[in-house]
Amino acid sequence: MGTLKEQFTKKAGDATPLLHGSDLPAKISSVNVKVKDLREAPDNFASIAIMDFEGEVYGKGAWAVNKTNMRAIVEKFNFDMDDDFSDIAAKLRGKKLTLSKVMVNDPKQKKMVPSLFIS
Repeated sequence: MGTLKEQFTKKAGDATPLLHGSDLPAKISSVNVKVKDLREAPDNFASIAIMDFEGEVYGKGAWAVNKTNMRAIVEKFNFDMDDDFSDIAAKLRGKKLTLSKVMVNDPKQKKMVPSLFIS
């Protein structure tokens, strides 16, 4: 059957592995990414979008974008909240972003955990 980690990977199928704050080494506080695409997140995700990277970042090819980070993207690039999602996705392709690692409270785990935010 293999390890639990192997089972998780197997069950993920062709899904792109998502980058999390915990994937960055302890001494790394930020990472630069280049946007390949922005797509709507599946219905079972709490995040509203998935950002695919050009190339891998610490072995991951995408990042789940939550509402807070989507607002930061809108503000950073002077988009409008009334813009069509596909227009925002098209305008983001090829853009470079810095994701900063910050500690946030995770109510599920009841502890502080590393997370990524647009900076």
